[in-house]
Amino acid sequence: MKRLINISLAALLLLGTTACEDFLQKDPPSSPSQSIFWQSKAEFEYGLAACYSVVYEWPQSLGEIQACFDNLTDNSLCQHDETTYGKTKTMAQGDITPFSDGFVSDVYKICYKGIGRVHQVMEQLEGYKGPDMSTEDRQFILGQCKALRGYYYYWLYQCYKEVPLVTELLTTDNMYLPKASRADIYAQITKDFDEAISELPDLPYSDGKVSGRITPAAIKVLKARLMIMNAYDDNGNADPAKMKEVVPLLESIKGYSLADNFRDNFVSSKQLASPEIIFSVRYLSPNRNNDIDLYFGAWATNIVMRNLVDEYECTDGLEWGKSPLTVPVDESLINTSDGSLKEKQKAEREKLFQNRDPRLAQTIAHSGVLNFPEKDDFPDEVTASNSPSGFSIMKLIQPSKTSPGYDTNTDPDVVLVRYAHVLLMIAEAENEANGPTEKVYSAINQVRDRSKMPPLPAGLTKDQMRERVRHEWRVETAFEGLRYFHMKQWKTLPKVNDMVDPMYQTKSVFKPEFYFWPLPQGEIDKAGGVLVQDPAYN
Repeated sequence: MKRLINISLAALLLLGTTACEDFLQKDPPSSPSQSIFWQSKAEFEYGLAACYSVVYEWPQSLGEIQACFDNLTDNSLCQHDETTYGKTKTMAQGDITPFSDGFVSDVYKICYKGIGRVHQVMEQLEGYKGPDMSTEDRQFILGQCKALRGYYYYWLYQCYKEVPLVTELLTTDNMYLPKASRADIYAQITKDFDEAISELPDLPYSDGKVSGRITPAAIKVLKARLMIMNAYDDNGNADPAKMKEVVPLLESIKGYSLADNFRDNFVSSKQLASPEIIFSVRYLSPNRNNDIDLYFGAWATNIVMRNLVDEYECTDGLEWGKSPLTVPVDESLINTSDGSLKEKQKAEREKLFQNRDPRLAQTIAHSGVLNFPEKDDFPDEVTASNSPSGFSIMKLIQPSKTSPGYDTNTDPDVVLVRYAHVLLMIAEAENEANGPTEKVYSAINQVRDRSKMPPLPAGLTKDQMRERVRHEWRVETAFEGLRYFHMKQWKTLPKVNDMVDPMYQTKSVFKPEFYFWPLPQGEIDKAGGVLVQDPAYN
């Protein structure tokens, strides 16, 4: 069984209100006295757990609703506004302002809440001399704190152009800080990650001693993502020298491999045994369920675009429509709104899934039909909500005998880092540094081979391989919260302006200033002129 990160009530009382609505709030009235808490090793462990717990707290932007980031891309659209569960509808339609709800404000508040909790633990740890705390224990807690601070700033660096850089517990004397430069934020993240890598035990994620915690392997992946992001310029062109530095970091990650089956990484009962998962947000029923089935199965929060369906190759490795394995479809039936033709429409959509990359059927459902591969234990078909486009998420839905809904709350972990990501980053960085070497082919073909897709053809140019790598990123990691940040660094987000699904006419809007979000206006107002808005949103 999966191991839940235990969070004590005392720790949550101590840390839970710090930096909630105002991340600079000092000594909230509901927190117990410092003389009561921080009196044992166990309480520091509770405090560390509370540092992790922000990923579980509503709106769970860094946890169970990460798939909603794809609603800002060409993968999917959102049918719920920021006051409900989509968090991205008005953002995708071009309404990104300092007053926006949803991810614009949520990511900021969540990250600074986590950073505030980390600093509480670090400050108390510095003065604790209890005999129950060994040097090894102290180093582990401190390393975890540095890793988490780096992780939360990593999110802020991805989403906002410049933010305050807080590296200590705030007081009344320093509670409002100006923005720091991106260079300074990048340097702090790198420093935290490097120190955490050296201080934490290099154990596999499956080891009970570190299960549910960030390991050096996970930190290396996060650092590599940051380095790759920083290697692209404002035009989406990669610096070969910077990319070259990424490859040895990724190759130093040992002890992980691809799971035999792609789907094993996303089915709750198989996740703990997967050799591929490097870091995840942990759940364990009945103490901590999640609502993934409800959001993405019953409510179809992500309206999957036909464009993504078409991205998956036929089993011969050729594009759908160009491959001789393409099964022709009647587009008029697929896109009809005539309810009397529902069964004919379903039959035509089924043709789209024939002779295709197996990841298509494991990632996307059509016509509200869930076909679980686990046939021995579950029905051939389970009905979910049919999204307006006719396509919805299959990847994250757990096998069940009943339709997803309020009664099917499950406990799959939200996978944040897996070994397939490592291989695709090696392929991307090596190709940009040295062109399509054997190392590039080996890395990307391992990912393809796991899904029984043929190897890439020999003789590809650097530009051709770049497109193949980006294709593989898209089909392998759809709805894992990565596509949006990939398109940001590649500078391809403007393509969403051309995306209109034939069955769902809501159009996405992207403007150049949207590459970075505005700071929440509430934080600007509280700072009284110390914190200033990104000029793009003035």
